[in-house]
Formats: sequence, structure tokens, C-alpha cells
Amino acid sequence: MEGPWERGRQAMQQSVELAKTGEIEQALGVLDSTLAEATQENRSLWIKIICRHAAVLAHFMGDRRREIRYTEQALPYAKDYRFAVYNFAQLLLLDGQVGLAKRYATEAYELSIAEGTEADRDLAAAIHKQWPNIAENS
Repeated sequence: MEGPWERGRQAMQQSVELAKTGEIEQALGVLDSTLAEATQENRSLWIKIICRHAAVLAHFMGDRRREIRYTEQALPYAKDYRFAVYNFAQLLLLDGQVGLAKRYATEAYELSIAEGTEADRDLAAAIHKQWPNIAENS
């Protein structure tokens, strides 16, 4: 596990302070800068944390484009990738990107049926309920 990263902590704190005063664009700017640094330094834990925080701020702003970008950027670092991909598919669906959402849902479905745990069976069932033809495409 990665050790503490002071720059990440400072950026999170600064973004919260800016968001409290309504300066969300500036808060996202701080996070974008720190995210670029974390990516360059391959700090996967911080990429995941910063992306999630930024996605929440973007959601609060009503900026779904940014919310999607931050959520997608965090996908490779997700602990439970198949569930993260499913949630990303749901976000895309809310944005009206049906084809892309189905593509990600198909990936989540294929991964979930390969794992075979109870949680995976539940995920596969939820995906199949929303996209009944998804099993045929897999």
C-alpha cells in the first residue's frame, strides 16, 4: 500500500475549502492539477481517491461530462472492477449514451459470470434484467 502523499491530502483539503465557498471550478482545477501529478507519479490510490472526489463535485455542479470523465479515469484502479464498470454503465445511461453504456454493461456481465460468487450472480442478474439480450451478445 502506498504511504502518505502530502500533496494529495493538501489538494483534497483545498478543494473542500474552495467548494464550501462556492468556488467549485477552482476546486476542480486544484484536483485536476493534483490528478495529473498523481498520474505522472503512478499513485494509483490517490488517482482513485481524487477522481472519486472530483466526480462528486462535478455531480454537485450538474456537470455530467466531467463526472463521466473522472469516473472513467478511475476505472483502471477500481478494486472491484466489474462493479465499477457496471456503475459507470449506469452513469452513461443517465447521460443518454445507451450504446456505450451497453458495451460497459456487457463487460461487467462477462466478468461477473466468470467470477461466480453470489455478489457476481446478483450483478449478472441486475444487468440481465436491465438488458435482457446482453447474455446473447456475450
